[in-house]
Amino acid sequence: MTAQLEEKRGQGTVSAVQIASETESYLENIRSFHQHIGETGPSWMRELRGIGSASFEESGFPTARDEEWKYTSVQSIARGEFGVGLRPGQLSRDEIKRFLYESSGWTHLVFVDGRFSPSLSSMPVLDGADIVSLEDGVLAGRADVQKHLGKHVKTSFNAFTALNAAFLRDGAYIRVRQGEAIETPIHLLFVASAAQAAAYPRNLIVLEKDARATVVESYVSVTEDAYLVDTVTEIALEPGANLDYYRVQQEGLGGHHISVVGVQQSEESVFSSVTVNLGAALARNDLNIRLEGQRCECTMLGLSLVDGVRHVDNHTALDHASPNCESHELYKSIVNDRGRSVFNGKIYVHPGAQKTDARQTNRNLLLSKDATVDTKPQLEIFADDVKCTHGATVGQLDEDQMFYLRSRGMSEERASQLLTYGFANDIVEKVKLEALRHYLHQVQMAALHQDPALLEELEEKS
Repeated sequence: MTAQLEEKRGQGTVSAVQIASETESYLENIRSFHQHIGETGPSWMRELRGIGSASFEESGFPTARDEEWKYTSVQSIARGEFGVGLRPGQLSRDEIKRFLYESSGWTHLVFVDGRFSPSLSSMPVLDGADIVSLEDGVLAGRADVQKHLGKHVKTSFNAFTALNAAFLRDGAYIRVRQGEAIETPIHLLFVASAAQAAAYPRNLIVLEKDARATVVESYVSVTEDAYLVDTVTEIALEPGANLDYYRVQQEGLGGHHISVVGVQQSEESVFSSVTVNLGAALARNDLNIRLEGQRCECTMLGLSLVDGVRHVDNHTALDHASPNCESHELYKSIVNDRGRSVFNGKIYVHPGAQKTDARQTNRNLLLSKDATVDTKPQLEIFADDVKCTHGATVGQLDEDQMFYLRSRGMSEERASQLLTYGFANDIVEKVKLEALRHYLHQVQMAALHQDPALLEELEEKS
């Protein structure tokens, strides 16, 4: 028995037998997967899979005694029977059309149950960029893949990054060459289609010096049955690079979604992200950013709409390792019914990282008495010439604002819809892509059970 399993047993959380039974089915799937792919891929990739397998076997799934998972139980995953499909599901273009945002001219890479689907993808040749599936990129021997893969998200970061590495095979690979600007968005669409299936996509995005691009990652489903998506995205921004990164999670009520995004910023690079959670029974997102060079800029926006008995957990970590960098973070959640939203935001300012400007805000709106929010903003500062702020609020609709709208003839229901819409729209309006912004407006209205006429009225007034 490993030392970590002994420790968990000593804490009285779970027995060693329970831990072994929870991990054994996943370990068996790993062994079967490794036997199936055999010698597929270069030796360094096979080594990374082996490291992932050993790390997962050593750690097992996190429990409530793990501080990073204090408010989020993964027992439904640990005890689930999620098998890896060796062949992707077969879908038609019509089945995924609604997830393409009516975006003409975009590049679309479509993955079904974790595997690349050329027939569903639309990939015009873009001068200045390499955009392929990760599996094709590895088989083509692209040097950037080996250089970056596994370097920006540690395999041992948690059980799920270890699992992702153990099942490493496919995902998206994007490289934008030095000085190039890709004007049309690159859309990575991941579709879950099979019941009790597990998908482990790994994405790698590399922007070379002074390069610019926009990437949209979407996670959706065409099934309401239970399944698992365990995804890792690694992003490397070289000096002066600029990336607008959007991440939309809109999976079915049977979905279990675990994601880790790791970003490394070199000097004078700019990273802007918008993370939107609209679905899944359980969603956990880790966004970890390291500002390694001077004069980096980072913006992180997030919106979660949580209803029913859904659970959404956002963990962010900003690592200010160099001086003269700025970071701005705003995460919002709207929680209804018996939903639960968790936010944990960390800002770490290293010694010597003077002139750091870091601002973090978390705001939460409760729409029912049974809704729950757990929020934990954190600051660790080891430099003395900095501007760092953080704050969190949890509350209901403002009574004064409700009274103001009601006094002008608006019904209580309409006033509530308007204020809720405005709370969420603060994030949605910052989406620069018109097609995606319009889509999010529509989905937002449906998720909040709002009258579609409200959006039409607001558009007419604007």
